[in-house]
Amino acid sequence: MSDFESYIRSYFDTFEDNVIKEAMVYAMDGGKRFRPRLIFSLCEGMGIEESRAYPCALALEMVQAYSLIHDDLPAMDNDDLRRGKPTLHKAFGEDIAILAGDALLTHSFGVIAGSNYPADVRAKMVKALSDYAGMKGMVYGQLLDITTKIPELDQKRLYDIQVNKTGGLFKIACLFAMYLRGEDREDYYKELGNRIGVIFQNQDDLFDIIRSEEEMGKSLSDLKNEKPSAIALYDRSELEEIIEKEFEDLSDYLKDADFEPAAFKKLIYSLKNR
Repeated sequence: MSDFESYIRSYFDTFEDNVIKEAMVYAMDGGKRFRPRLIFSLCEGMGIEESRAYPCALALEMVQAYSLIHDDLPAMDNDDLRRGKPTLHKAFGEDIAILAGDALLTHSFGVIAGSNYPADVRAKMVKALSDYAGMKGMVYGQLLDITTKIPELDQKRLYDIQVNKTGGLFKIACLFAMYLRGEDREDYYKELGNRIGVIFQNQDDLFDIIRSEEEMGKSLSDLKNEKPSAIALYDRSELEEIIEKEFEDLSDYLKDADFEPAAFKKLIYSLKNR
């Protein structure tokens, strides 16, 4: 991962020094890089050199950073803490935070377009990034998240929120690796992303009631904001059982994988101890 961090720094070094660049770098700093690591683990199982995935992994991490900036804004979750430090709008102001998020999203497409991937791979990646970070994925999930009232929440609506808002970027990660390999099993890899997204979000919801903000390095505001999360439907023991079952189901799903899943499993099961 140190080489990938160097790659990120070298990319942002290409921008002129100004407050937007400073804010973009601030937003990108300190993340766990789970989505890039997901791509790298799949690539390892496919026999693809990790560095080959750096451009698409950077693009996806930029979209992730933009989404967190906008999620934290007063008009959304109004959070003060992210990655163990003040949220971007607290550190730079709302105006700069909005522009930095816009810049990260916009330039993410340029990273893929400017890569040395074959033209058809670049086109597929741009389409997937647009679809599943947009109204076929993350943005649609965010819409469901902010418009669903807790009394309206049921298992189907919760699932729809999770596979779009959280699963959207995981679908992109899985598809990016598939495109690099040249496979054509989109349905399999999209479902793989969905399953990871549901597990990841259920764990995040569980952490809202069993961990502190200091432990998580971010504001835990879903309860305060009455967000439609898993803890609105299940108690702690029920949710823990659900998560455990989802890990078991994912293991079964990987039996049909067309890649060596050892590295992928190691990463996914590290979620149990995150």
